[in-house]
Amino acid sequence: MFNKTDMNNGSSPQNRASLISSQKVIGSGVKLPAKSITETVSNSSLSQAINYLTKLSLVTKATILAIAIGTIPILGIGAIAFSFANKSITKQITQSQQAEATGLSDKVNRFMLGRYGDIQVISSLPFLTNYQASVSTSNEQKQAVFNRIVEAYKAYDSVALFDRQGNLIVQSTGELPENQKDRNYFQEVLQKDAPVISNPEAAKSTGIVSIDIAAPIKDTNRNQTIGVVRARMPVKYLDEVIKNYGIKGQQYYLIDDSGKVFLSSQQNLLGKEAKAEYRNLAKLLAAKKVDSFIEVPKSYKKQELVSYVPSTNLEGLPDLNWQVLLSTDTAIVFEPQRQLLWIIAIGTGLTALIVAAIASRLAKLTTQPILNASAALAKLVQGKLNTRLDTQRQDELGVLSANINQMAEQLQVLANEHELDVEEAKLLADITLKIRKILTIEDISQAAVKEVKLAIKTDRVIIYYLSPDNKDGVVVAESVSGNWSEMIGVQIDHSYFQKFHIETYRDGRVQAIADIYQDQKLRNADGYIQLLEKFAVKANLIAPIIVQDQLLGLLIAHHCETPRVWQQPEINLFQQIATQIGYALEEAKLLGEIEQVKNVVVKGSHEERQENEALQQQLLELLDDIEGAARGDLTVRADVTAGEIGTVADFFNSIIESLRDIVTQVKQAATQVNTAIGSNEGAIRQLAEEALTQAGEINRTLDAVDQMTQSMKAVAESAEKAAFIANHAALSATQSGHAMDLTVQNILSMRETVGETAKKVKRLGESSQQISRVVSLINQIAIQTNLLAINAGIEAARAGEEGQGFAVVAEEVGELAIRSAAATQEIEEIVENIQRETSEVVQAMEIGTSQVVEGTRIVEEAKESLSQILDVSRQIDSLVQSISTATASQVETSQSVSQLMKDIAAVSQRTSDSSVQISESLQQTVEISQQLQETVGTFKVS
Repeated sequence: MFNKTDMNNGSSPQNRASLISSQKVIGSGVKLPAKSITETVSNSSLSQAINYLTKLSLVTKATILAIAIGTIPILGIGAIAFSFANKSITKQITQSQQAEATGLSDKVNRFMLGRYGDIQVISSLPFLTNYQASVSTSNEQKQAVFNRIVEAYKAYDSVALFDRQGNLIVQSTGELPENQKDRNYFQEVLQKDAPVISNPEAAKSTGIVSIDIAAPIKDTNRNQTIGVVRARMPVKYLDEVIKNYGIKGQQYYLIDDSGKVFLSSQQNLLGKEAKAEYRNLAKLLAAKKVDSFIEVPKSYKKQELVSYVPSTNLEGLPDLNWQVLLSTDTAIVFEPQRQLLWIIAIGTGLTALIVAAIASRLAKLTTQPILNASAALAKLVQGKLNTRLDTQRQDELGVLSANINQMAEQLQVLANEHELDVEEAKLLADITLKIRKILTIEDISQAAVKEVKLAIKTDRVIIYYLSPDNKDGVVVAESVSGNWSEMIGVQIDHSYFQKFHIETYRDGRVQAIADIYQDQKLRNADGYIQLLEKFAVKANLIAPIIVQDQLLGLLIAHHCETPRVWQQPEINLFQQIATQIGYALEEAKLLGEIEQVKNVVVKGSHEERQENEALQQQLLELLDDIEGAARGDLTVRADVTAGEIGTVADFFNSIIESLRDIVTQVKQAATQVNTAIGSNEGAIRQLAEEALTQAGEINRTLDAVDQMTQSMKAVAESAEKAAFIANHAALSATQSGHAMDLTVQNILSMRETVGETAKKVKRLGESSQQISRVVSLINQIAIQTNLLAINAGIEAARAGEEGQGFAVVAEEVGELAIRSAAATQEIEEIVENIQRETSEVVQAMEIGTSQVVEGTRIVEEAKESLSQILDVSRQIDSLVQSISTATASQVETSQSVSQLMKDIAAVSQRTSDSSVQISESLQQTVEISQQLQETVGTFKVS
């Protein structure tokens, strides 16, 4: 019986017409009565941007969109290409630098391997290991041998021999060392009974960092360690070997096992923790693997690519635990990426210009039909509903034109419907006006059913009021025509009505039943249909009457003669009338409640007036009694009477009594306070005198500060001149920067050639490794040969006729000669391989040489610019000297200020002593005040 009606107002003819009628036509545009979004957020920058975009023409928007569509993919592809290329180039550069760092580490290890072999050769000399030879060789002869070793190797500054207690036996020419027993390397040699290489250490006297390479001396007869030989190598000799790594703008660092830098191209980092310079290095030191990272070091202040190589073990060399860092400025090493970025940016810009030109043309051609459609819509807005567009096109624009034509036809239909809706609106307004003029609930209900019956032209309209618990109700108003049965006073307590419809109407929905026998919801409600048949109901329309969000009743329309299909305008009108009835009933209810309250207020006002007169009389009597207390007489007492005023009088008497006690205590406390403060006069007077003295000292300080200000002004003027000249220096430096940029470009062009050369050099390095071993062997043989020749001369001079010692030496020399011949043959074979590799390297290097020539010319130009900068720097230096002179004057003035401040400090100390005395006296005052405060605190003042 009761169907749900779609309450979507936007789809009904009435609401569509209302929307059209609410628009105000001004010129060719439509002005909505509500504020637009742009007006609401006009104060924000985002709203301004949106407002600007909305004002752009369609051609401009289409052009912008086409440019975006054309350039965004190119930007995306360029970004992706740059990302991949950047990663690839970065990886190659990183791997190249890591290879160089590995090569540096290998070079250091091989250099130290040679030194490790040297100490073993030295420790095996016969006059050290053979007791008879040692005894027969004087210390001067031993020192001569050590001097020859130092001169031959050019890697040591001294060679020394110590006994097992660390005492010096003999040393090459140089400063005599102290006892070595407590040195770490000495103890390590004795414990391991093998050669050792110490960590780099700085000498206490000279500060030179050196490495001690030591080995035990074993007696050939007893195979016991009888002493220790030590060769001391300053790290400057190691720096000579690896200094070429700093020529390319790279910085190298050698780190010992404690993490400190002992050799570097940056002298200011020597002896410092490497982790303090590079924060990311700590993780690599813990991981012990080859890796690279990018960071801004603490001292350099420019971003660098840093490669780390942990300590590596080389066959025949003990683990030194030395680690290598190699760093390069990213501005140099990553220059190819920046050039690639410029190429992509320029290509994208050119593409955007081409796409913009094409898009602008296409946008004009494409948007012309849309502009025509916009003009047609403007005419429709002006009320020219007979406007039509050409629909010969078959594309989307043709479909748009057809839709606009169809819309124009629908607007004509809607205009007709709008006239009907206007009539319905006038009818609703008239009914609402009549209902709202009535002030009683009964009259409102009766007038409403009468007007509704006339408006929708039906047979019966009733108002059904529900009980407070909504379980039943009764018909309180009715308007019926013809001979149809009346329903006034009828109660509808059918269970189906209570179960399905009361809860439905709480939501404010309207039920429209066109035929009670055909409605699907009533197919199982035979009893309810019989109730409707009793009153000849064929179709009905029910709307809720809601007052203050509560369901008060129902407005029901019955069509009795035939079934009736209720139209949507009728349903909307019926619902709106029910809503207005609810408002009218709510207003009438409120008016009734206001009238009741008014009657109650009038009755209560008379009684209150009598009580107020009695209270006013008692208050006047109490004011007369306490008039004496207002003048300061605390002996007065008020008369205590019955009632509230008597209670107030009793409390007043108690308060007066307490006040009299308090005043007595306050007088005593005031006397004590005056006495305490009087004792402070001397201290306060002394404090004032000291303050005057301090003020005079401060004035002198201010005079000195004035002199300092004048000196500072002179410094400022010199600084301004220095800044002006420094500006010229900056211009010259800029010119030098351009020249250096050209140099960098040439260096980059050499990169491929250098890469090819690196491969060949690598193969040459492999052969060089073999040469290093053979050369090491030859060096050992040469040293032993030289030493044996010396020993042979010594033996020949000493033995005289006895030649057995000389025969032994000669036999050893023969063996060494055989070994030298074999080594020489091996060297010849290796040299042939090196010559073939060298020819290829020479060809590659010739290409690089031509490029270096061009780079040299550009560097010369840069040098000329730098010479200009040098001249400017000299001028700056002279100005700095004048600034220094002014600064010296400031120092003298500052010393005067310092002395004056000392005097002020002394005065302040005396002031402080006086303040302590005052503080002690005031403490007594505070205690007395606290007692007074506790007494007064017993009363409530608010």
